[in-house]
Amino acid sequence: MKSQERFCSKCGTDSFAERGQTSVQARTNWDTHVKVLATLFIISALFMAIPALGLLLFPGMMMTGMAHRPFPFAGPMFATIALAFISIPVVNIIAGIGLLRYREWARVLALVLAAFMLIGFPFGTAMGIYAFWVLLSNEGSASYRRGSMSEGRGWSWSSNAGRGQG
Repeated sequence: MKSQERFCSKCGTDSFAERGQTSVQARTNWDTHVKVLATLFIISALFMAIPALGLLLFPGMMMTGMAHRPFPFAGPMFATIALAFISIPVVNIIAGIGLLRYREWARVLALVLAAFMLIGFPFGTAMGIYAFWVLLSNEGSASYRRGSMSEGRGWSWSSNAGRGQG
């Protein structure tokens, strides 16, 4: 069958019907990519939180049973460092949840986080490149914007924003 023919001369199938189905499949694929990316952001955040939780527990374990504490400032110092380290996974979780809801601010946040992830070879680099591909390619960007605008999601935090319900 030639590309300009609508019906097959042998079996009579409609080629335009097949072309319409491929565009629906392409939309589904980009939706899947966004969901996978959001899930990767959330799962990687859980792994990033492990060292921070270790920093919260370490001073207490280190000084258990000591009569004299050689470093009285160690507890607050480790807690401050742990809070700084825990803020990064929290932002990743926020970006992942926002991507699942097709928020435009989450796309921007994910791109910023992806730029920082490029430093973390090999997994961070792979995830950063995947995020750039999903969110910045022509098809991916157009699909994300369609998903964002299809339900009026845009920049709002709540799903009812802009509808008079807060």
